[in-house]
Formats: sequence, structure tokens, C-alpha cells
Amino acid sequence: MVRPMSDAARILVVDDEESICFAFKRYFERAGHEVAVAAAAKSGVELYRSFRPDVTFLDIRLPDRDGLEVLAELRRLDPEARVIIITAYGTLETAARAAGGQAFDYLVKPLDLDRAAALVGQALAARDAARRAGQRSATPLHRGWGLDAEASPEAEEGARVIGSSAAMQEVYRQIGRVAQSDSAVLIRGQTGTGKEVIARAIHAHSRRRDGPFVAVNCGALPENLVESELFGYVQGAFSGAQADKRGRFEMADGGTLFLDEVGELPLHAQVKLLRFLDCQIVERLGSVEAVQVNARILAATNRDLDGAVEAGQFRRDLFYRLAVVRIEVPTLARRGGDIAELARHFLAALTRPAGPPALSAEAMELLERYSWPGNVRELRNAMEHAVTLSGGAVILPAHLPEAVRSGRAAPAERSPIPLRGDWSLDAARSDAERLIEQYLSLLGAEDGRLYAAAIEPLERAMVRRALEQAGGNQSAAAKILGLHRNTLRKKIAELGM
Repeated sequence: MVRPMSDAARILVVDDEESICFAFKRYFERAGHEVAVAAAAKSGVELYRSFRPDVTFLDIRLPDRDGLEVLAELRRLDPEARVIIITAYGTLETAARAAGGQAFDYLVKPLDLDRAAALVGQALAARDAARRAGQRSATPLHRGWGLDAEASPEAEEGARVIGSSAAMQEVYRQIGRVAQSDSAVLIRGQTGTGKEVIARAIHAHSRRRDGPFVAVNCGALPENLVESELFGYVQGAFSGAQADKRGRFEMADGGTLFLDEVGELPLHAQVKLLRFLDCQIVERLGSVEAVQVNARILAATNRDLDGAVEAGQFRRDLFYRLAVVRIEVPTLARRGGDIAELARHFLAALTRPAGPPALSAEAMELLERYSWPGNVRELRNAMEHAVTLSGGAVILPAHLPEAVRSGRAAPAERSPIPLRGDWSLDAARSDAERLIEQYLSLLGAEDGRLYAAAIEPLERAMVRRALEQAGGNQSAAAKILGLHRNTLRKKIAELGM
């Protein structure tokens, strides 16, 4: 039963699929909204003029025009139009183009009507807040750099992000948003998750995409050379400085500077980085002349910088300046069906122009069962290993690395109980009982919340995993968990997910 919303709205749905229009109309009319539908771009624009909707759902592929062209026209008609793009392919390109076209957000097919309702609520809340403030309502994805958010072919090199899982959809949304600004971004994730690829994607879809992208691995710089490498030096600054040299900051002028493993910077270099973030100037070693540099800073780390700040190993003020926006890159184990997509992508890249070998069903099953402690990087290495052994023919289980075949490489930090190669359901239950005993002993007395404190993390992990596996579809996730959909929805609300 759909609960009526207190704030009734006019909703326009522009999609050539009759079933989608019918489902949206029935769902939102039951919630007390007024709904109009159109099956083509022309009729959709005409309806927009007469109906004046509060929120518009717009398919990206329409029979008479590209949906993003229609988006641009709607924004010209009404700069405050709140448009939610509908797409069958939730890719980074879609997110970036939606952001550049000033869309409010986007939905991926198969559609989740609960998610659609949540977006309508957010759009109406943004509208009402703007009206109270006497301002125009800014769209969340838009940051004002025009309609062209497509990366040039040159900028896309090394910036292609692969995957369509629910976890990656959120990353795409974040990239689409931050690419439209010059704010500093801190990218966090385990080693091998692809933090530099995310940074390159932000650059490739930004207004700086025609400028340089300069990457520096801070952890690989000797401590006595950090300042000279980053900020440059003048002739005679030290023994061996025979000529002026630009640092990485100056090399990135007009573009993006990516500081990988920024948590490894020594404190004296952190001071100079903070000064640059505050005033966009650098001073070469041996010089008192300030050089103005226009570079955006993206940083990445696999360290716990919050803990490093508390330990006095990283400046608190620098942390807040770097982490204006934070993007968490999910582990490969959290990315569900992306493993097959990534594997085929790597095989194609490794075997051009001959064409990729086929993956046998047995090999694919092993890939999807493996825990991938080395994340995307380990998967790429595994595909290179398989291509080498297979000689370009069909890839069989025997061609995969031994760790993948045995499934015995789960990272120790994920659980105090090691996974076994002969793991069975009975063994899993036994190990779960041991783990719970350890967990309860750590919790101690919880003032009447012992049961909830023990169960909530498990429920949260199971629900999140099921939603990721189901691509965000709550009905499918409920089937995976063996729950009624209403029970799952209640559980999501209780967990604050």
C-alpha cells in the first residue's frame, strides 16, 4: 500500500515504454499526486509547457530525440526544472552527462518505484527550501559549468570506470557532481580498488579536461626530495641544483594534480600543501618569489586519516581542506556482478587486436566466488595470467591463478576466523557461533541493548549485500534474503539505510 505524501505534486513522465508510464501513473496517483505521461519528446515538451510539473521523469532514449537534448530544452524553458533521467545503462558517462545537463538525479532500469518516490521527495524538499530562502532551487547534480560534460577521447585515456553494480552507481553520481566544481576531493579505498582511475575520471569530465593531469605517488617520494619534487627549485638552491626546475604543482597549472597516498606526506610538506590550498601559490626551494598556480587538487589514501590526525601524524586543518568532498571506492567484493564485466574488459584490453578469448562458465564461477583481497588490480593480474597460459583460446579453470582456483585468499583482517577451502554450510554455522562468542565478549554489558548491538551489524551487512547483489531492487533483495518485501522495507528504515 502506497502511503500518501503530505506534499502533493504534479509529476510528468516522458517514456516510450507504456508499462513504465502505467506503473508510474498508478504508483504516484495512489500517493496523492497528479500525473501526466508522454511517449515522445515532442509531446513531452508540449505537456511540460501546459502541465508545469514539479518533477519530471525523462527517459534518456526516446523515439524522436535524445533525452538529454530534451533536458536542455526543458532547462531553457524553466531554469528551475527538476528532471530525473531514466536510463537502462547506469554508466559514468550517463552520470556525467546528466550532471552537465543539470539533471536532478537519474534512475537505472529496472526501476525501483520506492527510489523514485524518494527522489520526488528530495526534489520537493529542495524546491520548498529554496522558496523559503527566496532563491532559485539549485539541482544537486549541477554546479554550473555548462552542458558539455563529455570527456574528450584524449582525456578518457586511463579514466574509464567499469561496472554497473549499485555500489558503483553511487560512485558515478559522486563523480558526476564533483566533476562540475573545483572543490578538493579525497578518494578513499583499499589498495587496488582503482582510486587513480576515479581521479582521472573526475578530471576527464571536468572543465579542466583539456589541461594536464599530473599524478604523484607521495609514498614513493624520498622524504628529502618531497619539497623539491612537488614545489620545484631554483638554480643554486642546493648542491646539484644546476638549473631552475618546475615542481609538480606548476606542471599541473590549468589542470588537476592528483596526490596519491597523501597520508604519507611528511609534516613539513603538509604545511606547504595547506598554504597552496588556501591561496593557490607555491614557492620554489631557494626562492622567496610566489608563483600563482591554477590547479585542482585530488587526493587519495588507503590509510585511516582520521586516526592519523588523532595520532598527530597528519594535520587536522589540512585534512579538512583536502576532504571537502569524500568519495569511498568500494572493494571488488562489494561490487556484485561487476566481476564478469571487469574480467571481459581486461581480456579485451589484453588481447587487442586479436580479440578476447571466451571465459568458460566454470572459470567465471570461480572468479565470482573468489574474495579478491587485491581488488580490481588483482583481477586484472589474474586475467593477464589466464591469457598467458591459455594462449588466447578459451579460458578454463586451469588457466586461473591457484589462489582463485582454491578460493583461499580471503584477507585476514575481514574476520578473526579464517575461511577454509572446504567451507560448507555446517562449517559456516560453527564458525559463526565462534565469531558471535568473540563479539559478545567484546561488547560486555550494553545496558539492555546487548541483543540489538550484536544483531544490528549482521543485519546491516546482510541487507546491504543483498541490495548490492540485486542491483538496488528491493523486491529481488527480499527474495535473496527470504523476506517479504514489506519486512525488508521496514528493516531498511529501522537500520537507517
